[in-house]
Amino acid sequence: MIRTNLQVVAMPALTQCWYTRTHVPAGRKHREPDGSYTAECRHCHKPITSWNKGAWYPADGFNISRLRDSTSGRLLYVIDYADEIIVAKYPIDHIKGANALRDYKLEVRAAHGVDELGSTLRLIDSKDAARTH
Repeated sequence: MIRTNLQVVAMPALTQCWYTRTHVPAGRKHREPDGSYTAECRHCHKPITSWNKGAWYPADGFNISRLRDSTSGRLLYVIDYADEIIVAKYPIDHIKGANALRDYKLEVRAAHGVDELGSTLRLIDSKDAARTH
């Protein structure tokens, strides 16, 4: 009979948010005095924070996404989802009126071939992205 001294080490599993970088609040969301919301992530059980209840970030540490959202103007992004890169950014704070903005978006879509068959490009408005992320 061979005896060995094996030590069993418990290793925590990697959570869904580690892979997807998307934290999901579990339970109640608490409103903070600065206007943000805090909760606990359903997957990793760590504290998370949000400013719009759409995009949730780890509550500890520096949040570069929040800094970007609070300091930059409104932009249109052309994003290549296949290569995961930003192809172009267009500031749109100077455009007045919904019709003018719609026309400009169509112009940008055409210039980059966003609507062409097989295109992996998407046009994202930072205003819409802030609401959904």
